[in-house]
Amino acid sequence: MAEGELTPNDWNEGGEERKQAGKKGCTDRVKDYVKTTEFLVYTEATLSTWGDRMWAFAVALFLIDLSPGSLQLTAIYGFAKSISVLLLGAIIGDWIDRTPRLKAVRIALVIQNGSVALCAVVFALMDVYRKEMESSAGGWIMTLCQVLLIFIAVVAILAGQATSISLQKDWVAVIAGGEKERLANMNAAIRRIDLCTKILSPVVVGQIMTFVSMLVGALFIAGWNMVSMAIEYYLYYRVYDSVPALAVKESKIDKEEVNDENSEILTKESAKPDAPPQSCHHKMFHSFFTLYNGWKIYFQQTCFRAGLGLSCLYMTVLGFDNITVGFVYTQGFSELAVSLLMAGAAILGVCGTFIYPPLRKRIGLLRTGLISGTLQWSILVLCVASVWAPGSPFDPFYFTRTSNVTLTDVTLPPDVNLPPTFTPSSNSSVFSVSFNETIFPTPVDNTTAGPQDPPADRPLWMYTSVALLMTGVTLGRIGLWMYDLTVTQLYQETVDETHRGVVFGVQNSLNFFMDMMHFILVIVLPAPETFGFLILLSFVFTVSGHLLYASYSRQVRGHLFHFDRLLCGKCGGRMLPHHKPPGTASSEQDAAACTCPQDNGAAIEYHTSV
Repeated sequence: MAEGELTPNDWNEGGEERKQAGKKGCTDRVKDYVKTTEFLVYTEATLSTWGDRMWAFAVALFLIDLSPGSLQLTAIYGFAKSISVLLLGAIIGDWIDRTPRLKAVRIALVIQNGSVALCAVVFALMDVYRKEMESSAGGWIMTLCQVLLIFIAVVAILAGQATSISLQKDWVAVIAGGEKERLANMNAAIRRIDLCTKILSPVVVGQIMTFVSMLVGALFIAGWNMVSMAIEYYLYYRVYDSVPALAVKESKIDKEEVNDENSEILTKESAKPDAPPQSCHHKMFHSFFTLYNGWKIYFQQTCFRAGLGLSCLYMTVLGFDNITVGFVYTQGFSELAVSLLMAGAAILGVCGTFIYPPLRKRIGLLRTGLISGTLQWSILVLCVASVWAPGSPFDPFYFTRTSNVTLTDVTLPPDVNLPPTFTPSSNSSVFSVSFNETIFPTPVDNTTAGPQDPPADRPLWMYTSVALLMTGVTLGRIGLWMYDLTVTQLYQETVDETHRGVVFGVQNSLNFFMDMMHFILVIVLPAPETFGFLILLSFVFTVSGHLLYASYSRQVRGHLFHFDRLLCGKCGGRMLPHHKPPGTASSEQDAAACTCPQDNGAAIEYHTSV
């Protein structure tokens, strides 16, 4: 028998092993998956994002309940949250970089969940003793409690940023161990979890608040966060223990501390005895130096333009935020229609997370970013078209008109009348439109009309503009989340591990800054007639963001696109698609078909780059 040839016994043994592997049923495969690190990470991400989404939904309702008929507290909270992340994002990231991974997660987790639970308890007490607080000390006790509530909520947001950076940006990259495909799959799965919890968690807490009470909802959130904190820390510890690479960061920090101590010793030895300590000024302004160095490190990264491009996408009204939803309401869409569109957008976003891993594997990470960006802005062209589509309230000369001139007098002939919904006065705003006429149109006295027939005072073609807007916003979610995953993985692969936290912290600050900008623009341009300007500005920022990414891609790859051609090795002429390089069965026919007067040489590949 030849050496290396399998005997019948060997074949039978191998067959038995394969049979045993094939005999594993669904239960055994589930048990094996539960033991994996990925399952622990996904479970922790589910608990964390579920609590975050539930709290983000509830805190706005809490603040509105404390100030009925006013959005003042909600606006103050939103502004304080954005300013805090903008100013402290780099400092939080730098702290994550300088702190051992498990210690950083433990501190951030306790502060985040503890702050949310404390905030919910404070609201519960304010809800129970509201009358006493409002009547005593001229209402100052109530005001102080509101300030305390907002402060604790902002602390919870900042701690949430720390836990998000630690798990989703740092730990995942280390767990992947340099395997780009595994990293892409884990990033996509965590983003998928985030999108799903964004839909489901508000439904759960909303049902409790609606059918029981807001007080019970607050206590439920407090209890959830305390229980979740213990489970999340246990999962973090299991992951930390199962991946030894997560502990390597501690040795790097120790080396840095040793180097710092040595430098301090040298400085003290070289300094004069009566000279003041050189570190006093540094300690006093340590936070400012950290903030400055964080932004400096961010812009030193080779892929910072890709991050700037991502932040530009936050300066937009082309999403399902309160502003766009409010505008859609003024244009006649019902709550049911908007909720279905939001659910559809979330589903399409989840589809994007499924498309991303195989697409990245097939064409590469940089090309995936180009394709997803191109897909998004090309779909958003529908939103631009909606500005001038039938039914659009856009008036480019809105601010130049006198107070007694309305949109109807300018854009329509005298014999054509629009319903009251589309003829707001020139000094109206988004909230001054009659909601009874907009959201609930006056029923028509027509016994033959079905329940789904459109109102008689608004023909179907008048919905063209808002339909185009919502179609573009909904379909654009696919490219948006694919692009978000691309930029996230770019940072995870290119940013040094010791700077990963501060870079992602600065990225969060930029995102919040752009988000603030779009709210400021809405304050400047509040009327439905000027919403078209916001759509156009949003599209400009979206395209600019993708152009920034394209410039980065071209810098790294040397081109954006290239086209392959086969040229004749002798004359340099382009060979036709049906020609085959010499050496194949039909090379003689190809040579006869070629117009080259010399003998046909080998075909060479030529790249045309753009």
